[in-house]
Amino acid sequence: MFRHVTSKVIHSNIFSPGFKYLFFKSYFYAFSQFIAEVYTRSYYSSSLLKILFTQKRKINNYMELESFSHGQIQSKQWLCEQLEPYLPNAATICVPGSWHNVLAFMLLTRNPNKYRSIVGIDVDPSVKTLADNICQAWMISPTAIVNNVTQNANSFNYDGYNAVINCSVEHFESDEWFRKINPGTIVCIQSSNVDDSGDIWKISRPNKTYGEFVEKYPLTSYYFSGTKEITYDTGGYSRFMIIGIK
Repeated sequence: MFRHVTSKVIHSNIFSPGFKYLFFKSYFYAFSQFIAEVYTRSYYSSSLLKILFTQKRKINNYMELESFSHGQIQSKQWLCEQLEPYLPNAATICVPGSWHNVLAFMLLTRNPNKYRSIVGIDVDPSVKTLADNICQAWMISPTAIVNNVTQNANSFNYDGYNAVINCSVEHFESDEWFRKINPGTIVCIQSSNVDDSGDIWKISRPNKTYGEFVEKYPLTSYYFSGTKEITYDTGGYSRFMIIGIK
């Protein structure tokens, strides 16, 4: 059996200087592109309102930085702290549902010499450009470590990886990805008790309780099992995590 650990996080300013630099650099770049194109087009066209709506869609794409939100970073920092002691040197990592692969960025920033490769997999082709930009420091030969792949994680081949990390299981249509992982592989899984299928959360398969979450992903042995409470003035949610051997 394993020991369940509960911790609590209150909203605070947790962005490091590196995160702040990347965050504001992206925002200022997006805003400058927005102003430049609106000015140029409006000079030659009277349909300024149409231009503004078009640019609004573009700037939303430029600024898709929700992956740097408080809850996202706190959850991944917790993951890094608990998982890193169990990873071998020259580890090969696979991250299904990687989104912008901020996790690879954090793992490599914390321990730049620990990993041989980190592969991020996401079915959404629109996230790859930002994922590549965030991880660019580790994507250029001869130091290429990160590879972001556009593919359905349920059809991916997980052979040869030391660890598989999935922080977004509640967004997956099935758990085929988990069934495809070879026995003996280190597995780290996170989810939350949020049950909201709306545009912001887009939860398709919620885990309303910690017990429900653990039952879905049985492991042969456990290194860590716990809950982190993410708390805000207007509410919050529970983040679940298990680490162990498939």
